[in-house]
Amino acid sequence: MKKLYYSAVTYMALALISGVFFREFTKLNGVYETTALGKVHGHLFSLGFLLFLVALLFEKTCQITQDELFNFFFITYHIGVSVSAVAMTVRGVLSVLELKGSLELSSGLNASISGISGMGHIVMSIGLVLFVLILRNRLLKPAA
Repeated sequence: MKKLYYSAVTYMALALISGVFFREFTKLNGVYETTALGKVHGHLFSLGFLLFLVALLFEKTCQITQDELFNFFFITYHIGVSVSAVAMTVRGVLSVLELKGSLELSSGLNASISGISGMGHIVMSIGLVLFVLILRNRLLKPAA
């Protein structure tokens, strides 16, 4: 249960930090257009903080950490969210610098960042499927 709690708190802190970074970085560069940088905050809150708060509730009611798939879910999901968040942050910073006019993004770098972000989202989706399977196993298990 502790690792679910600490995961939720960590994602909450990262979400808050990313929100402050977005606000200050765009203000500093005089860029007010929508970029991926502004979406990192919401992604970390919903996909990190809120998911692990929900997981805590399920742990309290049906001990999801006891499921054989839990560790695979836990590692896979963290990797997916982390890779996605980092790629979105890099994309957002580069977009702000590009909109400011101090950087021109090559098509190869653009495609690479999109590919890395896409892989992160795929890994995160695998983690979500594992989470749903864990819930099925724990909620629909036959009564002893």
